Amino acid sequence: MILAFITLLSLLSIAVDLILLRKVRKTYREKPWLGRLYLAHFLIIDLIIVVAVSLYRESSDAGSEGSMRTILWAFFLFFISFFPKFVYLIFVALGRLFDLIRRTRTKVFSRIGIVAALALFCLMLWSATVGRNRIITEHVTIESDKIPASFDGYKIALFTDLHVGNEPANNRFIRNLVERINNEHPDLVVNAGDLVNVQVNELNDSVISILGSIRATDGVCSVFGNHDLGIYMNRHSSLTPAENTRQLATKQHKMGWTVLDNETVYMQRGNDSISVTGVNFPANHRLNNRHTADFARCDFATAYQGVPDSLFNVLIAHTPEVWDAARASGPADLTLSGHVHAMQFKIRIGNWAWSPARWMYTRWSGLYEEEGKKLFINDGLGYVMYPMRIGTYPSITIFTLRSAVRP
Repeated sequence: MILAFITLLSLLSIAVDLILLRKVRKTYREKPWLGRLYLAHFLIIDLIIVVAVSLYRESSDAGSEGSMRTILWAFFLFFISFFPKFVYLIFVALGRLFDLIRRTRTKVFSRIGIVAALALFCLMLWSATVGRNRIITEHVTIESDKIPASFDGYKIALFTDLHVGNEPANNRFIRNLVERINNEHPDLVVNAGDLVNVQVNELNDSVISILGSIRATDGVCSVFGNHDLGIYMNRHSSLTPAENTRQLATKQHKMGWTVLDNETVYMQRGNDSISVTGVNFPANHRLNNRHTADFARCDFATAYQGVPDSLFNVLIAHTPEVWDAARASGPADLTLSGHVHAMQFKIRIGNWAWSPARWMYTRWSGLYEEEGKKLFINDGLGYVMYPMRIGTYPSITIFTLRSAVRP
């Protein structure tokens, strides 16, 4: 699927560059070197991503952080070259249409296109630097008559989709994340999956030390996301997905975290309790034809076995696509998810928001409520496919529980 996507983009990019090459040669006939320079430019840009992806897929070192970062920045170079030029040609085409209708010639649309292309280039450059590193904190209040009075004010910090292997070796971003969480003084911290990007060795001693310093009264609860299951490892990897996942659980336990694999734990305040349930990523999501995760199951029957419906339940599920099944299978009063990233591109106008994620997911970002149950989808912290975040900063979410039954 990735290769098909890359092939389509590459063919479109070649078409765009051929059009622009013809335009450059026509406009600057007296300067043929400009045409040759542009030809060299588009050949390099169009070929670099194909070569990078091919090397990545064949390299026995493809599971390393360095290899993955190389391919992601190859995507970035390709995108930042292609999309501004594509936007410019859209305005040129609109200008041609305007000229045909009005039977006149104008350069206004071409000039607007140049400004728009430059603006998009700057936006993409900014999103790959400031945009993907600036962590924001969201605050959400959850009220329910199932929340005991002793849990009124209980704070849950949610983070997800860290994709550790894509972060620079200085770990500055991860340190910032931990500092922000600890400054909120949460009662419980939740990791909703995709802690790593490809495989367990991304959690080196330095990262373990940093993430192990997260502090919360009731600790950290964690679940597995699709990237945690090892299904994106290179075929030459010495680890199997099952062994990768087992080692990942061991390292999280070393950090003092509680890994919930289709199971429930209880948080207590005096004689009162709330339940916290975690489910695995569903195995029927086969996202890699080299490896499968048949050992993984999203098993609500096991996870909710013996859990009283009377208790307020927090469900941690990496993908929001399981929410319908969750509500049918157990309490799931508040479901915490990630996975979508809002596809790292979001347009906001007031309370309205749009993302290409709408084309793939029924529920893709923020808070949803149906039948008295709530789902919150955090946009995540890290990145996949391209190292940019446009309109959606890396985020953590602080939930404050409020009891409808006040003391």
